[in-house]
Amino acid sequence: MDTIQFSDRKESVNFYEGRYAAGYMGHWSSFDKKRMYELINGLNLPAEGNALDFGCGRGIFTAVIREALPGWTITGCDISSEAIESAKRNNPSITFFVLGEKNISEKKFDFIHSHHVLEHTFDLEITAKEIASYAAERCVMLHSLPCNHEGSLEYRLSQWTKNGIDPSTGKFFFEDSAHMRRLSAQQAEALFSKHGFRMTRKYFSNRRWGAVKWIAESNFGLVRNISNPFRANSTSSFFKLAVWRKRLLFSWFCFFAASAFSPADRGKYYFLKKIFQALCCLLFFWFAIPVSRFITVMAKREWDEEKENSAGSDMFLVFER
Repeated sequence: MDTIQFSDRKESVNFYEGRYAAGYMGHWSSFDKKRMYELINGLNLPAEGNALDFGCGRGIFTAVIREALPGWTITGCDISSEAIESAKRNNPSITFFVLGEKNISEKKFDFIHSHHVLEHTFDLEITAKEIASYAAERCVMLHSLPCNHEGSLEYRLSQWTKNGIDPSTGKFFFEDSAHMRRLSAQQAEALFSKHGFRMTRKYFSNRRWGAVKWIAESNFGLVRNISNPFRANSTSSFFKLAVWRKRLLFSWFCFFAASAFSPADRGKYYFLKKIFQALCCLLFFWFAIPVSRFITVMAKREWDEEKENSAGSDMFLVFER
């Protein structure tokens, strides 16, 4: 289980500058953006205020916040100047700044959002303190991040795999090496309670269908790795992983073919990949599109009906002060 150990912010900055320069986090699905829009709308925030997207990356969810809160002043920040330059190009009407390069410590925000930030930070206590320093006396926060709760498909796949779950960090074996940890909702609550915040709502996603959708939309290597029966910790686990490998590979192919003409992150061999995708779509659209749409519909239904079930692999936590 590989983890990049950052000792300070400077190391983190250098790492993520390189990642963003290579096309990191250039796209999120409409499914994810719509869910975030609905979550923010459901917070019943006032008509006006100041909002901060902490760790905004390329500003994709900053734009969602602006759409959900049209009367608000929206600001985004990140440690990566590469990401911030991209965010500015994509959202010229929103203010962005690089953390540590512009002093806005006097400005306080009524709503703070972070999307998959807390699992990346080199020091969680420092990050929580920094986030809290931007909060107004009365503030609402929404943080989304992966969790280590039992019961999700990702948890079970890891549980069936040798050394699949790190007991010290809660990380699952297949994760990005830049992920430092997986928290529980209780750990996150304890983290921000030190700064006067209390958790008022918590939602969970990717229990089963949501996880299938996320895995199927990922790269081929992750699909093979996450369901590798030859890393099983028992005979019964071997067969369980083998069954899930067939399901996930089929789901991956359907999403791969069906998304041939959809936006995607630009990485190595981008155009070659798009040509191959288009060919697959032309040959297999008759089942790839229906299957991918079915999985998406089931993931949406799962979210609508079971978002308060803690047996998910991602969580959305609302805090108030």
